[in-house]
Amino acid sequence: MKTHLKRFSAYYLIGIGILLMVLSPYVRGRFDLSEDGKFTLSESSEIILNSLDAPLLVQVYLGGDDLPGGFKRLQKETLDLLADMQSSASAKMEVQVIDVYDEYPTEEARASLTQQLDSLGIPPTNLVHQENGKQVQQLVFPGLVISKGALKTGVLLLKGNKLAGPEEIINQSVEGLEYEIVQGIQTLLPQERKKIGFFVEYSSTPAIAQIDLVNSLKRKYDLFPVDLAASPTLDGLDAICVLNPTREFSESDAYKIDQFIVKGGKALFLVDGVKIDTLENQGLAISPRKTGLENILFHYGLRINANLVKDAQLSGMIPLKVGNMGNKPNIQLMPWPSFPLLNGNPKNLITKNLDAVYGRFVSTIDTISGVALRKTPLLRTSQYTQVAKAPSLLSFSSAGKDFDPAAYNAGVQTAAYLVEGKFESAYTNLTQDTNFVASSDIESAILVVGDGDVALNGVDYQSQQALPLGFDPFMKNTFANKDFLLNAFTYLIEENSPLLARSKSIQLRPLDKAKIQADGTFYQVINIAVPLLFATLLSLGVVFYRKRKYNR
Repeated sequence: MKTHLKRFSAYYLIGIGILLMVLSPYVRGRFDLSEDGKFTLSESSEIILNSLDAPLLVQVYLGGDDLPGGFKRLQKETLDLLADMQSSASAKMEVQVIDVYDEYPTEEARASLTQQLDSLGIPPTNLVHQENGKQVQQLVFPGLVISKGALKTGVLLLKGNKLAGPEEIINQSVEGLEYEIVQGIQTLLPQERKKIGFFVEYSSTPAIAQIDLVNSLKRKYDLFPVDLAASPTLDGLDAICVLNPTREFSESDAYKIDQFIVKGGKALFLVDGVKIDTLENQGLAISPRKTGLENILFHYGLRINANLVKDAQLSGMIPLKVGNMGNKPNIQLMPWPSFPLLNGNPKNLITKNLDAVYGRFVSTIDTISGVALRKTPLLRTSQYTQVAKAPSLLSFSSAGKDFDPAAYNAGVQTAAYLVEGKFESAYTNLTQDTNFVASSDIESAILVVGDGDVALNGVDYQSQQALPLGFDPFMKNTFANKDFLLNAFTYLIEENSPLLARSKSIQLRPLDKAKIQADGTFYQVINIAVPLLFATLLSLGVVFYRKRKYNR
């Protein structure tokens, strides 16, 4: 009887095992035991996914089994995340994985696909690797397209600081997957459109230089040109943007901005600390620029300095005459330290894993002690800097010279700050306004950048076409200016923001290359022999136990 029971139990367990194997492809589940919940969707993502009002089609263009290791990891993490989202979404999410070389076998078909995806913000990545001893080029499209009915949006998955190494870029991209995908889904959902005001009368910047930022913001927000002189208050707006002012704000208009912020309004200040004038054949004259906002910003704990920071390590390039070639001038691209590449704060949601931001004639920002507001640095230079105080002259001959560490010893400089908390007015005891608000219990936030050009796109004057925001026409590279500004507005004015998903961190744990080179064989033997030895000892133990039990 006991023998029959044992046999039945064995068959029962085997049957359960087979059933689990059959059901495993259809039942998905995993436990997140990580310290910071990196494999669990954030609360804001859950809210957005639960608000889906129609089915979604997600087409992932990272298909194929011949992807390089880093992109293979990005593909796996993307599909795992989409599977989590499918289980949390309130509507059906269909996921299609597309192998570009399989489904678009001809050059013409891939060219058409490249044009289509590029228009959705998914440019291809050209990889060069060795295959059978030959150098092979392969186009990879690291993105996905989300469709809801006739609405469609593209999501670029490969996003990281290009100043980092390839492995770190992939790692940063994996960290930002949830944010990028959820933000793409959110753009297809009906939502309350926040209102942002711009003070166009205070800036002489041509409209074509603002067009990329304006068009990008219009997808999510309603934009309003505000005549401050004719507006008694800024009530009704969710945020204001002071974009590259070229004339000084009046005291009455600065007061209106102050009251808006004190009452809980959000503000983004993109302000130059200096004015640049060209001196023919000599260089650039740097002089202080007055904006009329110095008083309120000082009261909030910040001061934009009347200086210009030059970065010898991380900077853009400009074409300069370096001599003659025959009877023609020899024009070469030379490093231009006055166009610094600014690194983001990796601990803040706005700038985490952000590529470098392209600055032009950037001023530093100092903090003022004694102000009870939280001040977070967002954009910084490298440690090899030089600060030129206004007034001064910036010579073109300084470009392209060999880097002299002794001349660039000013250290890391900060060009952008986020200030948060309960603001107090800068006009206490200075106004007779009966509606004056000295302070409020409402939390507010402002973001201040010491460079008005950071939000302006270039212009191809031959074709009169606007260039992408952050695009450097000389280095042919697009920096993260647009991402930085869109993240800033999202952080300032959106509740349940998908930016919360950017708080997750995934640590790279690379192998020690020196140890591998010195003792690689030893570690290979350990990794192969120890598991085999353990399995052998365990098997011998089971055999020995059964012999002792049944030979009695």
